[in-house]
Amino acid sequence: MKTLLKLPALEKNILKYRALQMVLLLHQVESLKAFVLGSIRATDSISSSRKNPPMLPEGAKKIFKKVWRILVNEKIITEAESQDIQNIIELRNDIGHSIHDLVMDISGPDFQLQNRKTYDYYALERFERYREKISNGMQSKFVLEISFRELSFEKAENTYKEELKRLHKKITRQYSARERAIA
Repeated sequence: MKTLLKLPALEKNILKYRALQMVLLLHQVESLKAFVLGSIRATDSISSSRKNPPMLPEGAKKIFKKVWRILVNEKIITEAESQDIQNIIELRNDIGHSIHDLVMDISGPDFQLQNRKTYDYYALERFERYREKISNGMQSKFVLEISFRELSFEKAENTYKEELKRLHKKITRQYSARERAIA
């Protein structure tokens, strides 16, 4: 039989904060990937010829490695930004495949702490900046694909962001209170 241990309020709020960030990151990564791929393919369909082969030929392997390379070659993002985007996408994959690793430091047993991953609280913020930079940078060089994906998630995204702000304030207060109690 499992022993049910309750987490203190601070840790509960940190878990909620991470969960909301993870939901937003899942959406934003998939949204950006679809936008960039769709826009490059739309541009290819209009401008490809024998003189100008498509940037992303049909059936190309490792397509998203090529997508980020295209954005670097077009000077929309830097090599370092491309690498960071790919690292954030790897975090998105961790969320999808091993979310337990991203909360283990708070809710996992103590014996597992030595193997834990460090949660990146700033990945979402960086990714949002990359999304804006890529969208703006692609405007002058690519045909931009329009999707209703963003509109269908907009209200949920705004709600999650409001809740993140509220939780951040609460976590800061709780953390300060805990530090005072320890001191």
